[in-house]
Parts: sequence; structure tokens; C-alpha cells
Amino acid sequence: MRRLKRWFLNKVHGYNLPDLIKPKPLALTPNDRLCILAPHADDETIGCGGLLALYGAQCDVILLTDGSKGGDRSKPEETRRIREAEFAEVMAFFGVRSYQFMRAKDGDLIEAYDLFKKLDFAGYDYVFMPHPSDSHKDHVAVPALFARLCRENRRIKARPAYYEVWGAMAMPTHYLDISAVADRKREAMALYRSQGNIDYAGRILGLNHYRGIRHNVSYEEDFTLG
Repeated sequence: MRRLKRWFLNKVHGYNLPDLIKPKPLALTPNDRLCILAPHADDETIGCGGLLALYGAQCDVILLTDGSKGGDRSKPEETRRIREAEFAEVMAFFGVRSYQFMRAKDGDLIEAYDLFKKLDFAGYDYVFMPHPSDSHKDHVAVPALFARLCRENRRIKARPAYYEVWGAMAMPTHYLDISAVADRKREAMALYRSQGNIDYAGRILGLNHYRGIRHNVSYEEDFTLG
């Protein structure tokens, strides 16, 4: 019936009306096991800082690249050390279940499938990652790598959940009210002191605040579930 109605409206108006999606609350249970994939240190907080503040004890977080290009490029080893230390500090701040480093080459994540396929996704209910239309090449590599791994390993049952970093999603499917923990997300972003040349916290929380208009909340994080 819905398809018939859309067909009729398209005939009447003479163009294809978009199939609008109304986001649903992201309903996580205390038993859900969550994995968050971060291409770079701070991506997980930009996209999922509210989620981490609310569900950190259920989250395992994997930092995928070495972050060596996220600072003084003449000192890549020092940059890597600083960024990993900041990441570990943020993980402690959120009280995550566990975290690990994959250490693929920053900027060449798409070439790191041999490392990626060694990650164990067994037992997870959701795996969070940047959405496939993000504007950073390492970010869009993550869903591509995960999709390939799922094709090759049918035992992975986790549902992919895409988050926003360097590009907003056009029609997210789910939202999470983070109003009560927005300040904690801001505090966590401030722990990434090496990235202080850009006001990431102000900008992403501005998006979170704007997103909240639709659901009458102060701040929300949006996701698309695959």
C-alpha cells in the first residue's frame, strides 16, 4: 500500500518524492556488546562520545591507525606516542570495557586488510564505524573493510552502525539522546590536547544540538544501522 501511494503521488506531482526516514531511538540493552572502530584517535569521541559516556562499560574500542599524520609530520613517532596516550586517557575517562591499537599506517587504512581481518568481532551485537559517505579516505575505508570481512566470515553477526565525523548523514535511521552527557563529551574532546588547533568539540556539539530539534532534546547523536 505504501509503495502504491508513493507511485500515485509521483504521478500526480510529476517527480519522485523522497522516501523519508523517521529516526528511531537507539534502544540498547544492558546485555548488548558494543564495538567502536575509530580510524584515528578522537573519531570515536566526535561520533560516539555521548554513547561512550552512557554505555562505556559495554564498549570495546579499537583504534585502527597509528595517527602519525595527526600532528608534526616531521616527528611521526612522537605524534603516534602522543595520540595513543591521549586515546588511552579518554578511554579511562569513559570507563570503557577494553581498548586496543591496530596501528595501520595513517592515511592508508584501506591497504590494511591483513591487519583488520585479525580483529575478533565474535559476540558483538553492534559495531560502530564512520558512515560510508564521510569525506575522509580513512573513514570510508572502515565500512569497506568491515563489509569485506563479513562476506568472508559468515560467523560475524554484529549489526553495523554508522556514525558522523567529517560529514553529516542525510537520513540517519536512529538517534541517541545525549543531553545529560553532552558536557562529558566536551570534556573528553578537550583531552585530545594535540588536536586543539580545531574546535572539534564546539563544531560536533553544534551538530548534535541542531539534530536535537527533531526530537525536542538538547543534544543527540545520530546513527544509521545497517
